[in-house]
Amino acid sequence: MTEQERQKADDLISALETSVGQIFPRDAANASLIAAMIQSLNGLRSVLGVVRPH
Repeated sequence: MTEQERQKADDLISALETSVGQIFPRDAANASLIAAMIQSLNGLRSVLGVVRPH
């Protein structure tokens, strides 16, 4: 994966993370869905090698 592709993947995943963070209500019905989406996005970051520095 080129640096340009890695940056584009990071931008797209970041947009998805922002969207997931805006899901309301965050009650029991949505909590497991939100958690699964975050875990999936983290896994996708790992697979693509676009892990964010902390």
